[in-house]
Amino acid sequence: MYGAIYGDLVGSIYEYSQTKKINSINPERLLQDDSFYSDDTILTIAVLDAILNDKDYDKYLRKYIDEYKNYKPNFTPYFKTSFSPKLIKWSSSNKMGNSIGNGAMMRISPVGFMFDNEIDVIENARLATVPSHNSIEAITCSTIIALMIYYLKQGYTKDEVYTKLNIDIKYKMFTKFNTTCEDTINNCLYSFYFSNSFEESIRNTLLMGGDTDTNCAIVGSLAEACYGIDNSIIDEVNKKIPDSFVKILELSKRY
Repeated sequence: MYGAIYGDLVGSIYEYSQTKKINSINPERLLQDDSFYSDDTILTIAVLDAILNDKDYDKYLRKYIDEYKNYKPNFTPYFKTSFSPKLIKWSSSNKMGNSIGNGAMMRISPVGFMFDNEIDVIENARLATVPSHNSIEAITCSTIIALMIYYLKQGYTKDEVYTKLNIDIKYKMFTKFNTTCEDTINNCLYSFYFSNSFEESIRNTLLMGGDTDTNCAIVGSLAEACYGIDNSIIDEVNKKIPDSFVKILELSKRY
């Protein structure tokens, strides 16, 4: 899960500037002093918290959105809220959402890391997605990411995983800010495939521009499962996120 959070932190400071014009980003240092956590991290922790408790994903997603709906990083310019208005509206309703947004993928990494068989990964990927993203597109894409993490964690090579899931490696330059699963998944899988290290995968993803924090969160979760993650990166992440998040991540190690 740290890979997803690191990706969120790295991409956070560039996201707002990408909404009107797509820019390629290649900083000398990936994690900057003003990098901050966003909804990607918050909802990744929500999914993890649910797994560690009663697996009531709907309850925990709504709980975390409600608790952090007024959170705004000390960074300008930025959006009015860290969550999309539609997601905030969903969280205060009693309805199931049918979004096709890429947020379904950025929060799914705990499922791939925490379950130890394909059946549980597939079922929990669905359960963690449907409360707010009950669409075929979102369920399919989040399940792909969760299964990839699971297979990579089991020692499969990238080629074996891509073949097993029948994934085409294709890239289509972003010409607008990517928001949907379909807009997002192919480029993320491309940038991860053509990487040789954890940090290179994140840099490849920044070079694409677009929804930088979500794209990097998705790729970071895959890269962690494939390459592992240095303790130095974990230490950097822990300094950037709430202590309560660090405690939940520590608890997951005992699961």
